[in-house]
Amino acid sequence: MNAKELIGPLCIAWLCLFSACHRSATTAVEWTGREGFRDGDLVLRCGHGLESQAVTYQSGSTYSHIGILLYDSLQGEWLVLHAVPGEAKRGEPEYLKREPLSEFFAPTRANVGAWMRINCPDSIARKAADYALQKVRDSVVFDNDYLLQDTTRLYCTELVWRAYLQQGIDLSDGVRSDAPRTFCREQECIFPSDIIKSKTTLFINPFKSKTL
Repeated sequence: MNAKELIGPLCIAWLCLFSACHRSATTAVEWTGREGFRDGDLVLRCGHGLESQAVTYQSGSTYSHIGILLYDSLQGEWLVLHAVPGEAKRGEPEYLKREPLSEFFAPTRANVGAWMRINCPDSIARKAADYALQKVRDSVVFDNDYLLQDTTRLYCTELVWRAYLQQGIDLSDGVRSDAPRTFCREQECIFPSDIIKSKTTLFINPFKSKTL
């Protein structure tokens, strides 16, 4: 590893250590469930973990994680389909997840959050959500190497990006962000910030946070 490659990981490690030692009071994301969601809308968050701190530092964004919404009519609640590391039991595969929005924004997992919509018809957004659901049903696992060339494993933004790419919409506008080799073997990936800044974004509405 050369000096340039080393700077990023060292800065991230220092930032994570500093943040962990100086974390403010726990906060919770305030959302009501009456925001007017549709299938295929996106939700974003930033958590308390070291990986969240690393992603926000590297991307210069408020948010480190993204998922896609799908309404469960049987349960009468919104679900989030997403790829996330570090939440599986020790020794078990890190499968893509389908969980209630309340769990996605649980105080132990999120201190900030937002709701985002892609500029497309409802039918296209629904197909994107169905694509993500199928990946969950196929037991696809999280891609800890963050490789876009490997379609057998997916990381969070890749899942969302591919779900819409299947419908002819490139959420990143072809943009790739630089990443340290220690984070991504290809040294470039798609961050949530790349999707936020895309011309395909219709709007993004941050949720309020409250101190617990």
